[in-house]
Amino acid sequence: MFYLEKEKHSLSLLNPAILVIDVQNYFFQKDAPAYLRGSERILKNIIQLLTEVKSIKKDIPVIGTIHKGWNDNMHNWWGNVVTNEWAVPLVPQELLDNLIEKSTYDAFYDTNLNDLLKSKNVNQLIITGVMTHLCCETTARSGFVRGYKIVMVEDCLWDKDEWYHYASLKNIAHGFGVIANKDEILQILKAIE
Repeated sequence: MFYLEKEKHSLSLLNPAILVIDVQNYFFQKDAPAYLRGSERILKNIIQLLTEVKSIKKDIPVIGTIHKGWNDNMHNWWGNVVTNEWAVPLVPQELLDNLIEKSTYDAFYDTNLNDLLKSKNVNQLIITGVMTHLCCETTARSGFVRGYKIVMVEDCLWDKDEWYHYASLKNIAHGFGVIANKDEILQILKAIE
């Protein structure tokens, strides 16, 4: 794939956590205000990834986020509000170790995510979810400046369309993280088991 820069940075998984960003019906349900066409594909991939990770290495923390959208700046920009009916997580609860509510793109902003990761000795974030160029990329950049190694799981991320998705991954690959797919993640975890 054109956006990978793996020759510079190899993929290794040491003390990771998996972030599942905003996998909620606000983005995945067809009648939702912010439905992302094609999001069904990654929902299946995310659930498969998490199910297999839980069977291989149960000690990898899996942290979900739910975008609640109560931030004034977000509301002023987008003009909408995420009500409770649209804030329902879609990943089965047994696959998540923690669920964090957030109000803006950055999952670290005004949440306990950093403290939670530090308490679990995490030094790497495997990022999945939506939208690649907004919440996922912002969280990846924020994690990077906090000292975390970043892995973006290309086939477990999605956006408004392919252009936004691939442009975001190209940006991340250039200066913030490694791009992988779910099979590469699983292969490495099986090898180090």
